Amino acid sequence: MPKDMTRARRTVSAALDAAYKRAQEQELAEGEMLLDIHSTKFVIFSDHHKGNRDGADDFMICERAYNAALAYYDRLKYTLVVLGDVEELWEEWPESVLKAYPHTLELEGKFHQDGRYLRFWGNHDDAWSHPDLVEQWLIPALKGGPLKVRESLILHVRDTEEELGRLFLVHGHQGTLDSDRIAPISKFFVRYIWRPIQRIIRFSFNTPAKDFELRNAHDSAMYSWSQAQKKVVLIAGHTHRPVFKSESQEEIVRKSLKEAEGKLAKRPASPRLRQQTAELAAE
Repeated sequence: MPKDMTRARRTVSAALDAAYKRAQEQELAEGEMLLDIHSTKFVIFSDHHKGNRDGADDFMICERAYNAALAYYDRLKYTLVVLGDVEELWEEWPESVLKAYPHTLELEGKFHQDGRYLRFWGNHDDAWSHPDLVEQWLIPALKGGPLKVRESLILHVRDTEEELGRLFLVHGHQGTLDSDRIAPISKFFVRYIWRPIQRIIRFSFNTPAKDFELRNAHDSAMYSWSQAQKKVVLIAGHTHRPVFKSESQEEIVRKSLKEAEGKLAKRPASPRLRQQTAELAAE
């Protein structure tokens, strides 16, 4: 294994251990949060990176799709989980971002007002780790009551009375150099150096989301940590890359496509196999 990958695994693992311990301490103080597979419905989003609608705003192209999703899941009475980096506060001040997306916040606010809202902070919106800023800016924008913005949370998954395991929810930046250990320096660079450049060239760059080597190392480190736990599934964002089990979703689809093409080669007249390979190729 490359030295950088080994180092990433050690640092990320230690940081996730610490975050998990803090979540356990929080649980002792507040009580366990349960997810019953027969009645509880959760939908999880992360890494919106909402800006102020200028050339550095990565959320604008997603706005309509996200708003539509919020309306859909609200009608079905899902609990909305927003897992960090919701606002891009390394580049912008809270007031300018919240004023730029009043309709999106109105839709999110419906979940909060109905008690179906869980909010987490990430590295790019770590301002919400300060309750005074949450009270000053976020709560009025959502037009609801008191709001706890969490670093992490343990959900106990149950089938009625039987506990099946736990979900550990966290943004996922824990243990990274730029986003955790030297975050103030990174924030200064993004806000005062990179953002003015990005406004002009209109090019998105969210490390490690655009750095394949960094995000693969971090994904691998998070997966390795989760694999070492007993009956714990880690749900995190941060890298902007879908990873299920030990493979990315793209790798899973590519393998499924190759298998389907092999079957189609043996039965080329099969309408079902032709349809299946077409759908997998499209995905």
